[in-house]
Amino acid sequence: MGQEHLLGVVVKATSPTNNQYIVLMLRPDVPLTMQTPLGKKNVDFGEGSFLLPKSKRGIEDDYLPTVSPRKGTGAIKIKLPHHGAAAGMSYEVRGVDNKEFSSICNCKIKIDQGPLLEDGSPAAFSKTVQQLLKLQADGNKYPPPLDPRRDLKIKDMNLVEAYYKWNSLIQKMAKNKCHGCIKLEEHMKLGKEIKKYKDEVNNLKFQMSDEALQQMPEFQGRIDILNEIGCIDTDLVVQIKGRVACEMNSGEELICTECLFENQLDDLEPEEAVAIMSAFVFQQKNTSEPSLTPKISQAKQRLYNTAIRLGELQAQFKLQIDPAEYAQDNLKFGLVEVVYEWAKGTPFADICELTDVPEGLIVRTIVRLDETCREFRNAAAIMGNSALYKKMETASNAIKRDIVFAASLYITGV
Repeated sequence: MGQEHLLGVVVKATSPTNNQYIVLMLRPDVPLTMQTPLGKKNVDFGEGSFLLPKSKRGIEDDYLPTVSPRKGTGAIKIKLPHHGAAAGMSYEVRGVDNKEFSSICNCKIKIDQGPLLEDGSPAAFSKTVQQLLKLQADGNKYPPPLDPRRDLKIKDMNLVEAYYKWNSLIQKMAKNKCHGCIKLEEHMKLGKEIKKYKDEVNNLKFQMSDEALQQMPEFQGRIDILNEIGCIDTDLVVQIKGRVACEMNSGEELICTECLFENQLDDLEPEEAVAIMSAFVFQQKNTSEPSLTPKISQAKQRLYNTAIRLGELQAQFKLQIDPAEYAQDNLKFGLVEVVYEWAKGTPFADICELTDVPEGLIVRTIVRLDETCREFRNAAAIMGNSALYKKMETASNAIKRDIVFAASLYITGV
């Protein structure tokens, strides 16, 4: 902040005709020679006044001043803002909106409303200032504030947490060496100017990058898609779903992530799960139609429907994507039967008879599939899905065998 918070006391509460509190506050930053009457109004000192309550019960009407036996009429006869000095300290009396109060202290003092506001009595001002100064006699800059829950009975936890955070920042600010600098105002003004120019430079750089980036509309569309499916939030902060998507490298990230978060592998055995996962890494389009069990066929259709839905979502956000082509390009089910039999322990020579895919491509697909199992296992760890984690370990061990993972074909069988 550009200035100190000010310690003060409410002299007169609000009324139907005046929605401001009349507050007497200490002004250590104002010269002692500055007295009222003044020829012109003083500057607006902004937010930061401290309020001293009458009691600690937390009822709004109790935060009014206690008065002396002489009852004031309630009239304000002194000119506001009123400035003066007493006990070696400058003070000010002025109207304050309730939003300007930074804190309500847990102390109370006795004031003489009539002599203060009607008579402008120097003795009354001196007495009030001395009482405020006594509150700082123990070396504290400000008296302790009321606790929002215990004293003010505030039930809104968001408001209470915000207050505690604010109070912590105030305490840190008071300990900061810069806070006591005699050139604080000058440095704050300079800092604001520097920030203003930095913001302008960053804004210009951003605009220039937008002009240079011809694919900005597509980029924004992809951001909107990630937000829609829950990978990021509205502030572009990566969520758990986004972290899982980052683990997916061997298959299409969105489809793999949705497959995991829709629990599509939960009802499958490890052999069935790894067979379906082969659709992420197999690359050949035209192959013989595999013969699948009813359970695997159902899982295949479920995954295909997910890909169609994601394709339609991307088209909805103006990306040049055909949902059917998107699903066909990223899911190729030609080796599902082969991988299923291989995971069950069928010899390599026998699984080669199940398809017209070359043996070398079968080997490469199964090797890549082992990497996919590791990615899904890592994703399961992020999600906290221990059952899926174990299933991926079992699936990886099931396919990692025999000639497919041999170090060299030349020494196999020797």
